[in-house]
Amino acid sequence: MTTAERGLALAVAIGLYGLFSTPAPPGLGEVELAIAVCLIGAVGLRQMVWLGTGHLLLAPDLRPLELVGAVAFVYLLWVPLLVGIAGGCSGNDVIRDVVPLVYLFLPVLLVRVLSAGGPAQRHGVIRLIVAALALAGVAFAVRWWLQHDWGFGAVGRRAMGAGAGYVLNSPATLFAAIWLPLTAVDRLLERATGIAGKLGALAMALAGGLCLVAFAGAVHRMALTSAGLSFAVYALIRGRRSPALVLAALTFAGIALVLPGTPLPGTLDQFVQKSEAVGLNQRLAEAAEVFDQVGQSMASILFGTGWGGLIANPAVGGLRVSYTHTLASYIVLKGGLFGGLALLAYLGALAPSARALAHCRLPLALALLPCLAAGLAVHTSFKYLDFGLLLTVMALAGEGEPLRDPTG
Repeated sequence: MTTAERGLALAVAIGLYGLFSTPAPPGLGEVELAIAVCLIGAVGLRQMVWLGTGHLLLAPDLRPLELVGAVAFVYLLWVPLLVGIAGGCSGNDVIRDVVPLVYLFLPVLLVRVLSAGGPAQRHGVIRLIVAALALAGVAFAVRWWLQHDWGFGAVGRRAMGAGAGYVLNSPATLFAAIWLPLTAVDRLLERATGIAGKLGALAMALAGGLCLVAFAGAVHRMALTSAGLSFAVYALIRGRRSPALVLAALTFAGIALVLPGTPLPGTLDQFVQKSEAVGLNQRLAEAAEVFDQVGQSMASILFGTGWGGLIANPAVGGLRVSYTHTLASYIVLKGGLFGGLALLAYLGALAPSARALAHCRLPLALALLPCLAAGLAVHTSFKYLDFGLLLTVMALAGEGEPLRDPTG
């Protein structure tokens, strides 16, 4: 397959994901199978086999990310898998751990094949993936609004539920909520010419706003905090060249706070009330339970409980589940000390790509980094397909010569 065809296969997978699947599907249905076929088409079956068996390490031109990532993946695939099988973990629980592992290492699989066509084609693939992820995020938001009968009037008055499938937990939705409005502002300030350009920027802003208002309706604290910080940083950076932008943003925020009937004051009250009621959502108790469980033997300290291992998780009322809500506690539970070191090495290999975002267009950096930071630190989104694809976008943006504007 050509680079363009691989990018198209990824875009189709992302579209199916946003329209018909969920961030954490309960099983392997027809849609998930179709997504898997598209992903295999984009990556190449041989590339996947080479990564899983370690054969990729024999390639003579490995990038640092591929070298470190391949070693880390082979360890994290096989050692916790053997530990889990030896411990009698159920096959379904094992699969629900191994598939997210593949998602997490998508950059190792995709950077090589998507960079093969040279900088221009890589640029085009980045634009395609970014646009597909933003559209998938909007699709998730629309599906959430449909579940709540488009109840815009409830925003700021009562907290609406997370909804079926937890579609608002998708990193793509947060990405769309940040990237679309910021890109719209960027285009209006610098590039949008004519009525068509201005209407396109307006459509992007409205689509991103739909995601933001959904987060407000669900009182999704992580998403609202991440978006608010990104918008503030953007205003500060852009404000040095466009003081009118900062003035307009402050004026709009002030009006929204004091004007009767606007949802912002009520949303802020709900944010505070939810924080007082649930705090950190038992994250510390969850971590303590993980350390209690793996600390029962030296073997579990070093190697964890393996893929498929369960924990009586305080964050979900003590139910025995196969997940935790932070990547650190999750990898310690499943892979122990050695698994944690393997993951740290992989994340370290991705760090130069994060720094390279400074050379990319500001909206992309301010949308990518909060989504990735949330998934790595405070949220279960590290297990989702779109999280791995956002990591891939970051790795691609840092590949080769810097791309000053990889999204437009």
